[in-house]
Amino acid sequence: MINGVNNSLSLGNIAGGGATPANSTGAGSPSGSCFSEMLKNSIEEVSKLQQDASKAVQDLATGRSEDVTGVMTAMEKADIAFKTLLAIRGKLMDAYDEIKQISV
Repeated sequence: MINGVNNSLSLGNIAGGGATPANSTGAGSPSGSCFSEMLKNSIEEVSKLQQDASKAVQDLATGRSEDVTGVMTAMEKADIAFKTLLAIRGKLMDAYDEIKQISV
């Protein structure tokens, strides 16, 4: 179970690197839906990683699994993904504060 956990959440995917979304339109058009979808997918991926880690810990505690290394790996993946998401949230909040201070 733990060996099948795939951490596709990477800083490149969150920051907009990688493939262009299929639903994006040409330059100059609003891409808010693309960003919101990317953010929503990232949050769902972090949630899935946390659920997988919790299940792995529960399986280890109840004796259904003896793979301590796999459990620790799942916990670290979930922790890193969550910290990355928090860092992105912090950067977004900083950008929002900067925009609020712009006088029009």
